[in-house]
Amino acid sequence: MMMLSNCLRRCALVVTLLAAAPALAAEPPSAGASADAQQLARTRAHEGLKLYGADRWQEAFDAFQEADRLYHAPTLVLYMARCQRKLGNLEGARALYEQVLDERLPEDPPPAFLEARKDAETELAGVREALKPPAPAPAPAPPRAEGGGGSLLPAGIAFGLGAVGLGVGAATGIVSLSKVSDIKAQCEGQRCPAELKGDADTATTLGHVSTVGFIVGAASAAAGVVLLVVRPGGDGAPDAAGAAPQARRGAVWSAGVGLGRVELRGEF
Repeated sequence: MMMLSNCLRRCALVVTLLAAAPALAAEPPSAGASADAQQLARTRAHEGLKLYGADRWQEAFDAFQEADRLYHAPTLVLYMARCQRKLGNLEGARALYEQVLDERLPEDPPPAFLEARKDAETELAGVREALKPPAPAPAPAPPRAEGGGGSLLPAGIAFGLGAVGLGVGAATGIVSLSKVSDIKAQCEGQRCPAELKGDADTATTLGHVSTVGFIVGAASAAAGVVLLVVRPGGDGAPDAAGAAPQARRGAVWSAGVGLGRVELRGEF
């Protein structure tokens, strides 16, 4: 059934194409155009139409081109343009279509010539559309580091507190050790003068302050490392299934310090 349909379609196309051939004889002979040249042009035009109907585009183009050299007609140029379009040469097809539209017709042109100009105008619009350059693709988004994008400010604050705590711990520790050394120098074994009790209390207090400073410094530094990795407010990376990432929860942390005790809690 499909083969019969294709055969009928080709037959109808050939009949339609051959119907345009008599237009070659409708134009008055040009200067120097002999009757033999006109007859040969019609013969080559008929051959070109048959080849065109058989989808033999390049051979059809050669036949139409030879016929046009022997006896020029807009209908031949139109079919030359169609052959070039079928062959994928859109630039060549456009030039030939424009040639048909730019050609001056006689005062009383054959209907086939007018139809050729009308068809050339319609088909040229499609060729020009196909020749338009494609729209530029949107610029790709800059790559984003996995797990990044959050603020570094919380980590910086935590590291700052850590540095302060460690500094306080070191300074008070040195002062406490110095006072302890001075007190020991004035004592005989475990017996010390009563007037040194105030210095001993001060040294003990400074020792506690030093301990707290080191604890706070270590806890803040640890929190700074956590916040540097987590970066509160950053977006999570897409999962393996390509699902849209969910916003990462901000890191919540707290540290509690006491004598001989340090507490660090984190929620991510």
